[in-house]
Amino acid sequence: MRILGVDLGTQSCKAVVLGDGFAVRGEHAVPVETAHPGPGQAEQDPRAWERAAEAAIAGALKASGDAARDIEAMGVSGQLDGCVAVDAQGEPLHPALIWQDRRATAELAGLDAARTFALTGQVLDPSHLAPKARWLAKQVTGVARFHQPVSYLVERFTGVAVLDPAHASTTLLYDLARGAWSNELLAAFELDAMHLPAIAPATSVAGPLRRSLAGLRTGIPVAVGTGDDFATPLGAGLFTPGGRVAVVLGTAEVVGALAETPVRDPAASPMVETHAYPTGCCFVENPGWLSGGAVRWVTRLLGLADDRALDRLAATAPPGSDGVVFIPALTGAMTPVWRSHARGTLHGLTATHGPQHIARAVLEGLAFACRDVVERLASLGLATDEVLLLGGGSRSPLWRQIRADVLGRPHAVASNPDSCPIGAGMVAAVASGAVPELPGVAEPVVRVEPGADRAAMDDAYGRYGRLVTQVAPLGDSPW
Repeated sequence: MRILGVDLGTQSCKAVVLGDGFAVRGEHAVPVETAHPGPGQAEQDPRAWERAAEAAIAGALKASGDAARDIEAMGVSGQLDGCVAVDAQGEPLHPALIWQDRRATAELAGLDAARTFALTGQVLDPSHLAPKARWLAKQVTGVARFHQPVSYLVERFTGVAVLDPAHASTTLLYDLARGAWSNELLAAFELDAMHLPAIAPATSVAGPLRRSLAGLRTGIPVAVGTGDDFATPLGAGLFTPGGRVAVVLGTAEVVGALAETPVRDPAASPMVETHAYPTGCCFVENPGWLSGGAVRWVTRLLGLADDRALDRLAATAPPGSDGVVFIPALTGAMTPVWRSHARGTLHGLTATHGPQHIARAVLEGLAFACRDVVERLASLGLATDEVLLLGGGSRSPLWRQIRADVLGRPHAVASNPDSCPIGAGMVAAVASGAVPELPGVAEPVVRVEPGADRAAMDDAYGRYGRLVTQVAPLGDSPW
């Protein structure tokens, strides 16, 4: 078996060639650039996605030693909450507004947040597709469809506009109970179902590949695919509800757990959303704040060479960072409430503090936000006995230990933490008939237990909570 999985991330597009047992035979990543034309704005070029995908596929094939003609099927996963306006031929009409983009905030005015949450299980927030589509509809003429990034690539590869229920459930337009587009919400956002992709299971075939990519045979099946919030835990073996919380340390930090049926956060300001999941259950999650992106930000800020240098510096500061606290809201706050106008905060600085305190405070603050979500999941009755740690950030021994101490739970690190393209390949294998159903994968290989610093981290988390209470109201309007 030779299956190709593609993951369109925020900072890169990665492809993997999978063999028997979904072993990674070769992989390659190509950078993707983000433009920030104004405050709260984040754009990417959809054409650049296509070029990056083809280059990543070519690199993965070269690394694997396999011939392009040996690939039997392809699956695509990738970043959620973007919006691409295309014409009738599927050509992009405007740069993609990616998940970080907040310019559509005004498009939410007058909408009923409680009613929207009841229908969709989603927080009324400008990060989602519906307000972005409404904004783009006012800026661009000749729009035939609005895509998420993955469904855009699937249409470009197959000519078919389709996405899976998990994807659809992130748009603010999907009736979670009915499993279909909501006419009520389409009307509220002044949109029409004809301007959206069709909905089909992630493991179904979108269509045959209509043009050769990096020498791939035309006609091989391309799966409908799914978003990275779902493909990543799927690729790490999270198939059914249990005691594990998935924490994905990518550019954003996704925290969620599986449930048999939809779970609604009853808080006046919900912290978690509920989405469909490719295995037929539900994924109850906070879709994430800038996390790995915040690590890169502070690495640049401190003039360090890379993440490893940041770890070495942070390790020289004590637990609790001698009172320095970081609130991770560089692109808006997602915990303890969603506030799109909130800004990141470094608090408690004195003349005695050095760069090591700032470095550790950032790693701790990101873990504090994760604890906010995990405790909310536990309060909703979901089992949170253990954290399944995924994504590039899970490679840091220091950050893993900080997180285990902050959350007071053991952390299991997946054997391959970059599991998103593996999940895409698994979906493609089922779609093509190469395997009959989504299979099990290798168990995590590293386990980290809470250590001696847990009490200090509890104290620091308390300081963080008090600080958030003080500064959160400032996020109710632009600063």
